[in-house]
Amino acid sequence: MFRHSLCEQCGYMREIVSGKGSRFLMCQRATGGAALPKYPPQPVLVCAGFESRQVRDAGPADGNESGAAGG
Repeated sequence: MFRHSLCEQCGYMREIVSGKGSRFLMCQRATGGAALPKYPPQPVLVCAGFESRQVRDAGPADGNESGAAGG
C-alpha cells in the first residue's frame, strides 16, 4: 500500500487491519509524541526511529553477541 514508506521496511512496524479491512501501520517504538507517533501519517520518508527489519532480525548491533570480533 505504502511501498515508498520507511514503515514498510522497519522492524518496529506492526500492521493492524480493522474489521472493515482498513490497514494501519503502528510504530512499536512510538512514544506518543510528535517525534514518533503511534500511527504515523503515510508515507514516512524520514524517521529517527527507523531500523531496517533485516538488521533488527539479525540480532543486537552492540557486538556483544556471537559473531563479534575480539575475545
